[in-house]
Amino acid sequence: MQPKQMQEDLTSWRQWLEQTHPDLSYTVKDPEKFYRDLAALKENNKKPVSVQQFWRQVAVFNSQLSDGHTGIAFSDTKGLTQQHIENGGGLFPLALVFDGDKLVIANKIDGQQSKLKGYAIKKINGMAIDDVLQPLLTRLHGDSLRHRRAILARRFASYYWLYFGNAETFTLDVMAENEKTAINNITIAASHAAFNTDKRFEDTFQFEILNSKSAKLTIKAFHWPDKKRYFSFIEAAFKQIKALNIEKLIIDIRENGGGDDDMWKQGIVSYIATQPWRHASTYKVKVIEGRQSEKSPLGEVIDGELSANNRVENDNPLRFEGEVYVLIGAYTYSSSILFANTVQDHGFATLVGEATGGKSGQTGGLQRFILPHSKLKVFAPRFLLARPKGGHHMEPVTPDITIAYDKSHPEQLVNKLLQTW
Repeated sequence: MQPKQMQEDLTSWRQWLEQTHPDLSYTVKDPEKFYRDLAALKENNKKPVSVQQFWRQVAVFNSQLSDGHTGIAFSDTKGLTQQHIENGGGLFPLALVFDGDKLVIANKIDGQQSKLKGYAIKKINGMAIDDVLQPLLTRLHGDSLRHRRAILARRFASYYWLYFGNAETFTLDVMAENEKTAINNITIAASHAAFNTDKRFEDTFQFEILNSKSAKLTIKAFHWPDKKRYFSFIEAAFKQIKALNIEKLIIDIRENGGGDDDMWKQGIVSYIATQPWRHASTYKVKVIEGRQSEKSPLGEVIDGELSANNRVENDNPLRFEGEVYVLIGAYTYSSSILFANTVQDHGFATLVGEATGGKSGQTGGLQRFILPHSKLKVFAPRFLLARPKGGHHMEPVTPDITIAYDKSHPEQLVNKLLQTW
């Protein structure tokens, strides 16, 4: 990219953001600083760079924007990573989770068991883990540091390669959970397994009977191409709940990064609601191209309030009247935060686990735009929502019952909850 092309891309980003976002100050601590820093980068770009180098420069704004729905990224990071594999490149071979500020090994990236499961990484290729993480976390979008950590854990292989380059082997220093057993200079080969594999329905949506009185519904996303199949799955689960006289239902959305609201409004709340409800209290929306009218001209920002106009479906023969517990965590985000807000604020469920990494006040109506020269993707919301009961939108969603557990063994949370009954 030539300097002029970079400058034009930065100008395009700013113009598009101002045309799309209803209020940058809703999530950004200092919008004016963001604009000043953007202008400084535009002014200082004097030499040609590759698109990858340009990404390294501009992606630092993601953490500054402080919103999982606002930022800049490659248009298809998964596809780019798979192309890297097909070209003979390698990736960091381990699946990871954050447990607090520790980066912990969960499994191998291909799903196979790792003998290092549960060990915290201290060094990668001689570099202290904090020095590895800092530039990656700075370049990730997300509502908070906890949220960016949760996202990075799931995308570590891609972001490590994009920032640090290709490696065929990785030398690790790790530490056991008790911090008494260290293993240094472990050399492991890079992974060359297919990366951009499609998720299976059975891995994303699961229902299981835990005991004679309890069941668990795991929903890892509120989106699926075949929604009819999803709604049929939910209906079948509640039929089984009814037939077995289940009294306590656990709904696990810890791995749910969001999606479409109808999948929880029709797919879950319609079965458990006990009073009229709303998914937000106040809203702010920007009128963007294609949504203008005589009453709502292009560019106008509209403020309003939602009423509790969603009714209880008393005629639903599968309505569940038992206790509902919703598991949340750092990765719970977007539409799943709206769901958590709704069931907590109306008393439909008890939230369990740890606070979300995302804010309780959510942005939405995600819009995307491809910059003309770099072809990087920029994204931003067109509306903002405050949770049903109101309150400060910058706060995370906090559980009613806080339970700490080993993140490399997520089943511990369910077991600990069962022990309290």
